[in-house]
Amino acid sequence: MVKVKFLEKEHNVSKYLIENTDHITLNTIRRTISYYLPTYAIDEIDFYENNSVMIDEMLANRIGLSPVKTPVVTTGKKVTFNLEVEGPKTVYTSELVSNDSEIKMVYDTIALTKLNEHETIKLTAYATLGQGKDHVKYMPAIVSYAQLYDLEISRGCEECKAVFEKASKNAIKSESSKNIIINPEDYDYCVGQAEACEKKCLKINPINSYILSVETIGQMTAKEVFILTERYLKEYVSILKKKLK
Repeated sequence: MVKVKFLEKEHNVSKYLIENTDHITLNTIRRTISYYLPTYAIDEIDFYENNSVMIDEMLANRIGLSPVKTPVVTTGKKVTFNLEVEGPKTVYTSELVSNDSEIKMVYDTIALTKLNEHETIKLTAYATLGQGKDHVKYMPAIVSYAQLYDLEISRGCEECKAVFEKASKNAIKSESSKNIIINPEDYDYCVGQAEACEKKCLKINPINSYILSVETIGQMTAKEVFILTERYLKEYVSILKKKLK
């Protein structure tokens, strides 16, 4: 039975321990999150006025890559953002005003351009739902996973004891006083000592456990990402079953 345990969260990166699974399942989750979850991003812009030093295409690219807050439940309607500013000032994403209070810019402090005196920008931008497979701006998170290894100490040379003790302090899980699941960060360090030891005190064995890392861009939380992933996979499997009949 698959077991999932939350490990830690640092900034926008959440890490989970997934036990009794395989890389096929985790790669399915990774690809689903990266390429298929629907999120909002600005895809069209009408420029009415722009006499700044930044040309329309460059400004449109900066605006388009700025993440847009996406609710888990949405109608998929096109959302309008208006921007009308005059210099001298620095223009930030906070000045892109949405006509939907739930679908808005994630970060208010992304600098778009700088205006000198009498320079103006007036535009209307349109956010649409899309998928990461079409453009990276629709990708809600960066997902990766690392396989875990069981480190076993069978003999007691001093060098191997020191390696085992150091790895134990950073271990993902302790099975016994002689077995631990090593952190991926310690893998190369432990392998190096295991290969160097003539007595072969250390044994490193791959296991069916992984660390899944999800770094959200900001359109939705990690919890919302998994809710949508579950929903998408259920729908996809349902459609696949019908086609196979």
